[in-house]
Amino acid sequence: MPTFRRLLGFLRPHRRSLWGSMIFAWLAMGMTVLIPWLVGQAVNAVQDSDESQLFWFVGAILVAAVIRLGLTVIRRIVAGRVSLAVEFDLRQEVYAHLMGLELGFFDRNQTGQLMSRATVDLQSIRFFLGYGLIFFSQSILTVALAGVVMFVINPWLALIALAPAPLIVFTALRYTRQSRPAMQEVAQRVAELTAQAEESVAGIRVVKAFAREDHQFERFQGAVDRLFDQSIESTRIQAFFTPLIGALPQIGTALVLLVGGHAVLNGSLDLGQFTAFYTYMLMLAGPLRTVGMALGMGQRAIAAGNRLFEVLDREPELFSKPDAKPLPRGDGAVSLDSVSLSYGPEAPEALHEVNLEVPAGARIAVVGPSGSGKTS
Repeated sequence: MPTFRRLLGFLRPHRRSLWGSMIFAWLAMGMTVLIPWLVGQAVNAVQDSDESQLFWFVGAILVAAVIRLGLTVIRRIVAGRVSLAVEFDLRQEVYAHLMGLELGFFDRNQTGQLMSRATVDLQSIRFFLGYGLIFFSQSILTVALAGVVMFVINPWLALIALAPAPLIVFTALRYTRQSRPAMQEVAQRVAELTAQAEESVAGIRVVKAFAREDHQFERFQGAVDRLFDQSIESTRIQAFFTPLIGALPQIGTALVLLVGGHAVLNGSLDLGQFTAFYTYMLMLAGPLRTVGMALGMGQRAIAAGNRLFEVLDREPELFSKPDAKPLPRGDGAVSLDSVSLSYGPEAPEALHEVNLEVPAGARIAVVGPSGSGKTS
């Protein structure tokens, strides 16, 4: 939950657009909930042979569908802008933070790992904050409003229809608990693969010079295999729980057909009401599937957020004081007197008792084999 709350903080500068997108989504959902009721009234008009009422309700259905279409288009445009704005802010913050970290941090972390966090992980966060939250809230509200209308039509049928709800909630909670570690591992394997690819491409001259193409390919293939195996595990979890969340409501549907059909036959429920009720039942399947997908997006975003915050929470070891004076341009010489350097308490020395005198205005070149400490 702390990671989730921190991710929501990135939406704060765009809360107006986010609320606008949600309002349009909720209005579109209202049209979605209205249509089954209109269908039920149209069925009653057919049963009563009332042609004028039939045309009126059919027209109302078309108008509601057009309004829903327009609201959905606007919602997608606004949500897309929010998603891109969040991505822009995240990229800016991550890049600025990386630029402020000391050189030793980049020696201890592979460039490909950092690239993966700034690209793949960031995309997962963007999709959830820009779309997943809206889909989740819209689906939950759709289920809630449809449930209210179903209770108005027939309370007993509504209770029967919503009987699987506790089981659905329990299944969703189990899904979140099992999928989060799997998603985290997939993100780590993607980062390892990116690091391996970056290392091979950046050092391609050395690879070619020493004819190490086969060795590098085997290393890359190993990273691909590890990513594949972990992705299969994550997909297995998703493949079980997502269809299950969508299938559980069918228990209620079967019971509604049995009890509701019997009520229509004995005259205690008219056909229009039963048609509207059954349409609401079918309509709930989509939002419940969306809830399952949104939960999956949320788990991927939290896993990505954990990895991204590992970088953002890293405080620089070297930094300038707030009142530091700028270094003046001068003609001083550079002198090193028995200078040693390592990139960590347990790391080997990159430099050992280096002595060097560079007079003012001189230019020097440092040469040596790879790994001899030239960059240090």
